[in-house]
Amino acid sequence: ITSVTTNTTQQRLTTRGQIIALREEGLICHRRTTCCFDFNCEEVMSVCHSINGIPSYDTGDQKTLLCLFSERRPRPRLTTRDEDAAIREALHLDICAQTVRSHLHEAVIQNRVPAIKERLTYQHRNGRLQFAQQYVGEDLEFWSRVVFTDEKTFASTNHGKIHLWRPNRMRYNRAHIYEVARSGHVTLNMWGYISQH
Repeated sequence: ITSVTTNTTQQRLTTRGQIIALREEGLICHRRTTCCFDFNCEEVMSVCHSINGIPSYDTGDQKTLLCLFSERRPRPRLTTRDEDAAIREALHLDICAQTVRSHLHEAVIQNRVPAIKERLTYQHRNGRLQFAQQYVGEDLEFWSRVVFTDEKTFASTNHGKIHLWRPNRMRYNRAHIYEVARSGHVTLNMWGYISQH
């Protein structure tokens, strides 16, 4: 019995160490996930951010670790195979790519192309909020005289299409958006506007 208890304790410590290491890789972990491992929630949550939408798991097995790792911030990966290889390498798992995909699909985590948005600073967000608050009370007559414009910048990049694993209906959750900073390698700018008149 002592041997079994020691092995169980060692496995929990190993799993906890892996989860904390995954946090260093960009993991975002829900409080209830840490509780399922019988960890001290406060201790683990000190290195894991809380976010809605991550399923609860019962054990610290390979499947659990794969699902936790899939919640990290998206990174440039050219193909699903590259992403699966990165997961297996980071977790030191001796399993095939298909097993990785199967476990993630069972947990309803799908491979998707992330929404790509420009990185917004606090000043950007604050400015947008102030603008919205300034005009929130305007009537339809006011807005009928407003011209709305938008632009699209097509820029060169050093990678192809980016992939990530995420739960369904979480595309615009901040953890699953690939934020970019403009590099200056602009190849084409498009601009347009719409108006009631």
